[in-house]
Amino acid sequence: MPYQYLAYDSTGTEKTGILQVDREDTAEQILFQRGLTIAKLTKINAGFDLTKWFPTFFGPKQRDVIVFSNQLANLVESGVPLLTGLDLMAEEVSSKPLRKVLQQVVEDIRQGSSISAALAKHELVFPPIYQSMIQVGERTGNLGSVLRQLSIHLEKESNIKSKIKGAMTYPGVVLAMAFGVILLLLNFTLPPLLALYTEFDAQLPWPTRFLMNVTDSFLQYRVHLLVGFVLLLAVGFFYFRSTRGKKQLAHLALKTPVLGQINTYGNSARFSRTLATLINAGLQLTESMELTGQTIQNVVLNHEIDILRQETLQGRGIAAPLSQSVYFPKMLAQVVRVGEETGSLDTQLITLAAYYEEEVDRALKNLTSLLEPAMMIFVGIIVGFVAISVILPMYSLLGQIK
Repeated sequence: MPYQYLAYDSTGTEKTGILQVDREDTAEQILFQRGLTIAKLTKINAGFDLTKWFPTFFGPKQRDVIVFSNQLANLVESGVPLLTGLDLMAEEVSSKPLRKVLQQVVEDIRQGSSISAALAKHELVFPPIYQSMIQVGERTGNLGSVLRQLSIHLEKESNIKSKIKGAMTYPGVVLAMAFGVILLLLNFTLPPLLALYTEFDAQLPWPTRFLMNVTDSFLQYRVHLLVGFVLLLAVGFFYFRSTRGKKQLAHLALKTPVLGQINTYGNSARFSRTLATLINAGLQLTESMELTGQTIQNVVLNHEIDILRQETLQGRGIAAPLSQSVYFPKMLAQVVRVGEETGSLDTQLITLAAYYEEEVDRALKNLTSLLEPAMMIFVGIIVGFVAISVILPMYSLLGQIK
């Protein structure tokens, strides 16, 4: 049960944190043993935790974890004791959700837990790869270097995600605006104009008649269309969360023109960099393969990596089964073979990761160069069709007025 405390040490410095204990007197005893004078001790009642239910929006961001890892690496490499460094970071970190997590980590360590075990309680913030590498750093006494590697690894991961999101932002915004304009026209602008044409019995060309039918159908069945759209989204959401749906979506993501290339290169870069980071940190190859698979969200590639791990367990290496994969690039298998034969697998994988990250950049630029004119043409066709449909009957209407 969590208890939040406010206390002061012998120098009068304010100390705050959260204790996970069963009773209040246990919390008081722990604080007394630390030489702290308790000013306030409050039991935290469990309520609706937005961070737990919506970690993407209310939890610590990946950028916060990157900065934390880098700064903690600086402190550890400077000779600052780990607990002191964590305590300092818990006080100075700007992100409130991360500060709360770090305070709990500090309390767990003070109660005898290792840092890897303390971090494991916050898997949404520190994924399994983070925990495993920290555990290796604890065993080897090279925690500062491991934190530095984690910082670089997470930075690279964040950069790839940001580039992909950035490339998708422009077409998404254009499509949303086009959809909004269409709804505005169908609801407010077109009905009065089309009613005017009908009232004067103007001769309507086929684009106007088509637009009138679309408008009438939309106004008459808009509730049904809205319900149908919501149901379609719900069915799609639950289907693509099923095992079969995930597999189909993953296969589609790898085989779609242009987008499939981006996904393949992006996942190859993540596979190469993650595996190299874990090997360089001192993990066994089989364990590194297992953790690498957990970082790949595409279930098809995840299955391929599991096959690679099974082959590795039987002593067959990675290159041979990797060359038989229809999803990973052939160049990946060739370079991995060179790394296995020369004993420089981690170095070769880092080189591959850099190469595929550049390929992702190039593919994203190509995608953007294709999407921008396509979106402009799409919006232009819609606006032009609506304009022609509205303007053409005016000539017929003016003739009747004359």
